[in-house]
Amino acid sequence: MTTIGSATNHKKVLGNPNLISQTVLAKGLDAGTAFEILSIDIADVDVGRNIGAQLQIDQAEADKQIAQAHAEQRRADAVAREEEMRSQVEESRAKVVEAEARVPRGLATALRTGRLRSA
Repeated sequence: MTTIGSATNHKKVLGNPNLISQTVLAKGLDAGTAFEILSIDIADVDVGRNIGAQLQIDQAEADKQIAQAHAEQRRADAVAREEEMRSQVEESRAKVVEAEARVPRGLATALRTGRLRSA
C-alpha cells in the first residue's frame, strides 16, 4: 500500500509491479523474523474505488446544488422586484390621473376668484 500511496498515480505501480517488491525489500519487513523474503509474486492487482475522487465529485455536486439554489433565489428576488416596480408604476399613474382630474377644478376656481383672466 505504501508503494501505491506514494506513487504519483496507481497506473505507475500497475505498469511496474516490481516497485511493490522493491519497497517491501527496502523496508526490511522480514527483519526480526525467522524468515527471509526472497521474492514477492504479485498474482493480481485490483483497483478499487477511488474514494478521494468520489469525495471530490460529491463535494462538487453539493457546491453545484448550492450555486443553483443561490441562482434561483436571485431569480425569485428579481421577479419580486419587477412586480414591485410594476406596482409603483401603476400607483404613479393613478396619482397622475388624480392630478389631471383636479386641473379643471383648479382652473374653474381660479376663474371664479379672479386669479386667472381669460384672454
